[in-house]
Amino acid sequence: QQKYQQQLQEQEEENDESSPEQQAQEDTDEELTLFQDLRTLGWIRKGGMLQQPLGEALHQTIFKYVKTIISAEFEEENMFEQVKGYKEGALEPWLHDLVGPKALEQDDWSSRLSYSCAECFCLVRNEEIFNLVAEYPDSHAAVVELERVLDRTRMHPALGQALKESLIRRLNHPGANTSQIIDVYINTIKVLRVIDPSDRLLQVVTEPVRAYLRRRHNTVRCIITSLTDQEVGGDLYEELRRQDARPLEHVTAENDHSDDEEDDERPPDFDWQPPPPITKPKGTFFASTGVTKGGGGDILSMLVSIYGSKELFVNEYRLMLADKLLANLDFNTDKEVHTLELLKLRFGELSMRNCEIMIKDTDDSKRIVSNIHNTLKSNASANDDANPSEEEPKKKDPVDAEIVSHIFWPALKNEQFKHHPRLQADLDEFAAEYARLKNPRRLVWLNQLGTVQLELDVLEPQPDGTMTVETRDFSVAPLLATLISHFEDKAEWTLEDLSNETGISEQQVQKRMSYWLNNRVIKLVSGREQVTYEIATTEHLLQGENDQNAAFASVDDEDHGQAVSLAAQEEEEMEHYESYICGMLTNLGQLPLERIHNMLKMFVTGSDVKYNKTPQQLSMFLKHLCKQEKLECGPDGMYKLVKK
Repeated sequence: QQKYQQQLQEQEEENDESSPEQQAQEDTDEELTLFQDLRTLGWIRKGGMLQQPLGEALHQTIFKYVKTIISAEFEEENMFEQVKGYKEGALEPWLHDLVGPKALEQDDWSSRLSYSCAECFCLVRNEEIFNLVAEYPDSHAAVVELERVLDRTRMHPALGQALKESLIRRLNHPGANTSQIIDVYINTIKVLRVIDPSDRLLQVVTEPVRAYLRRRHNTVRCIITSLTDQEVGGDLYEELRRQDARPLEHVTAENDHSDDEEDDERPPDFDWQPPPPITKPKGTFFASTGVTKGGGGDILSMLVSIYGSKELFVNEYRLMLADKLLANLDFNTDKEVHTLELLKLRFGELSMRNCEIMIKDTDDSKRIVSNIHNTLKSNASANDDANPSEEEPKKKDPVDAEIVSHIFWPALKNEQFKHHPRLQADLDEFAAEYARLKNPRRLVWLNQLGTVQLELDVLEPQPDGTMTVETRDFSVAPLLATLISHFEDKAEWTLEDLSNETGISEQQVQKRMSYWLNNRVIKLVSGREQVTYEIATTEHLLQGENDQNAAFASVDDEDHGQAVSLAAQEEEEMEHYESYICGMLTNLGQLPLERIHNMLKMFVTGSDVKYNKTPQQLSMFLKHLCKQEKLECGPDGMYKLVKK
């Protein structure tokens, strides 16, 4: 026994003294011996007890390698070629030693490894599919390569499910900005149309996002802003300017009809082509959704189809155009005309008729204002020649006017107040000349709208702590100009006196005066029972008496610049619906909410005012009519006219 232990010890010492190359060779020999024993036992042949564990181990090894080299790599091309190189250079030689050349060919290990590489490639991309979409078009190379690999694996349903869940988790929540959701939605359209040109996958994946965008109140405005504003721009801005764009004449909210139904309705066409094929096993991802029709259409038509009607988009553009035109002080409409012509190609000329008239009003206003200014200058020159002793400095044209055809414009803000007499005199002079030029037409001023350019002397703090008087230009709303003009008449005004002079409430006056408090033109007088304002002086500010102004300076002129009254616009639309509702109830007696809603959708369609309200909005309007004692609602929810 001592001799045997001595031999073992000598053998271990020899192994320790052997070189690394010799040790590696010995390990390889032992591994090959093990492989030979496994082949002899038949455990690694097809149907053997180690066949399945061997396949799972190879799959895990391939997945780890693929994840290491392609994860988050979206711009590099031929990533799958590297995976195939790993298979050919590492996995196949090892399997050749393990199972032998004959079993390697008979059990088709090469094809099994190729499919496993493709499957792992798709699984890794499925995990990061949202990032792949969000970074498009930078990730175009990765998308094209993924499309080629998917053709081999047919894992479209798994990819669609992964992307659908990612979109719901990352986008369908209040924290996501609407414009960002639209950008990702557009990228999703582009990516999935590379992967699946039939659009079936696209419809299934994006339906939750479409439904969520439909519920967001500012989706339409974000889409129209991206379409028309170059600064916001992006894909939609370029989409509107496509040369191959088609009109949006047959856009529907849902693709409810099957291909067979469409073929029955469509006249014969020799150019008909079947939709591109895509894997569609029964009872799985595609079959469960009921989507059988390709979406088709460009990006804009896909966005419009969220709501199923282009009228919402046309009306939103009309509201935005009104604000732009009324804020355009130089009457330059070249950009708006260009945009309108592009929109007419997509939405149709008839839909954009009101917008065309609005732009024409602006162009006409420029010509009319120029004529009136020339006439007023001629009259002023004639008066100067008749009375040469009276010397007055020449002044600029005091009034420019946007003259609108109110029937074609959206409802504008019209909260009346009394202008300062000097401002009103300029307006009256302009209106009188317009009446002579365009008799019998007359101007009706919307006092709250517009912009007044002022030059005021304002106290400005200097770095050394002193105050100096500087002349500053202000561009303000007419009400602010009226308020500050009163301080030319006298230096001190109470809040009540300003309210009486302008004809608006004291709360509104106090809110607007905060603008002049912030700009150090006006200050509050302390120690008075009533709120009193006076012109700010250097002494007041140096004494620190303006500290109390901070309490009143939190509200600025936030409404300035927005001319369209959304509440008035909605009220105007509801007035049209009221006549329909009264007609229904007159003829049919009493009706429930759902029946009124369905009949409005049926009868209002085709008129100038489209019915696009929800049952909840209609219910609020009917309650409003009940408060006005025009309708009454019974305990059973039936509405009927009030008998007078």
